[in-house]
Amino acid sequence: MRHITGLVILLAASMACSKGNDRIVATSPTGPTSAAETTITYIGGVSGPMDVLFPPRNESFVFRNNLEAKYATGLGRAAQGTFVDREGEIVWLQEYIRYRVNGCDHATAMARVLAQIAGGAAGGICSAPPEGVVLFPPRNETFDARRTLETTYQLMGRGLSSSSVDQEGSAIWTTEYLRYRTNACDHATAEQNVFSQIDGGPVPPTCQTACSYVLSPAGVNTTWTSSTLGFEVRPASAASLQCTWTAASTVPWLTFASTQSPGTGYTPFTYNIAQNNGGARTGFIDFAWQGGAARFQVNQQEIPFASSFTMVDPFRSSGATTECHFRSAATPCNFTATSNLPGGGAYNYNWSATYFYGTQKTVVLNSTSNVFTITDGCGGPGATSDGPAGELSVTVTITDSLGNAVTLRSGEGNQPPLIVRLFSC
Repeated sequence: MRHITGLVILLAASMACSKGNDRIVATSPTGPTSAAETTITYIGGVSGPMDVLFPPRNESFVFRNNLEAKYATGLGRAAQGTFVDREGEIVWLQEYIRYRVNGCDHATAMARVLAQIAGGAAGGICSAPPEGVVLFPPRNETFDARRTLETTYQLMGRGLSSSSVDQEGSAIWTTEYLRYRTNACDHATAEQNVFSQIDGGPVPPTCQTACSYVLSPAGVNTTWTSSTLGFEVRPASAASLQCTWTAASTVPWLTFASTQSPGTGYTPFTYNIAQNNGGARTGFIDFAWQGGAARFQVNQQEIPFASSFTMVDPFRSSGATTECHFRSAATPCNFTATSNLPGGGAYNYNWSATYFYGTQKTVVLNSTSNVFTITDGCGGPGATSDGPAGELSVTVTITDSLGNAVTLRSGEGNQPPLIVRLFSC
């Protein structure tokens, strides 16, 4: 009996926790502790850290006593013998359900409850539950937990007490009460919702706050050039001010700072659009929150100028290729850019090529020539007869006399990815 009493006292000392992305995790106590000695700063009572906020034990016990009166007086149910007293029933059913909503299956939750009844240390939760409405186990499994409690108490030699609430009713209505409590209802509302169902009424909704946001504006049409723009994430109601939302881009050319997501309430949202070196394109920033979602649409125009560059490995062929083979003592690979930017006169070409050959190598050239060459030899570090491949990253920015510029990168837009192959001599 002292183990059960110690647990009951400790459960009364449970405190609230935050349902955010940064969940508190702490070591489970090794056994029941009196309320006077408790220094736990997370929800979980004797069972360690948890993520779902359960009501204090005394409020659950008030519900169980009021349920007894409801069955005896309101429904006229006759008292029956039971080995599980009301306090033990509400404590252990709540503990079982707490394990279940925190990721444990029926067998695991039941085993941990029975271990605690036997005086063992409490087990930890199995996993953090998903955000949103707290999901509960099926009624038949909670009913099975209540029957197991009955058998356990009987085997422990407990004497019979009387109750007008049968085991199935206790399992069902305790589950309902806790479902309302863990989904934002206070004690009085949860009890009223349960009793209205007992009286034959419909199932009332939980008290979870409805979240709703709008994006203003909902999208943008933009030119082919790079830009940094913004819009507003606006709560659609006062209740949504405390609702958390997350954002995610659907395309790599549409980005934002990671510090902007997740967010809460009204937020000016800033995003970046990369320069478009190809055809017209569309991307989205998707927002999601409890019970809803929205998306911000970006339509970017195609580049009005045709620009590109090609690579030729003259030791292999005169045609364009995507591979540069270092097979001789000095192998050149040539790049040629073309563009029809509107500014007259000579264009300026700012070239850069980077690859790894024993160490990272970078070749740059800033000139009016549209031809660029890198040269390297065979037999360097990592070279073999098979010619292992490595990434060749080439970038060229072409600028005309009017200041119009376009940047081309290998592996982006209409430019294919390029590689170098390292051969032994």
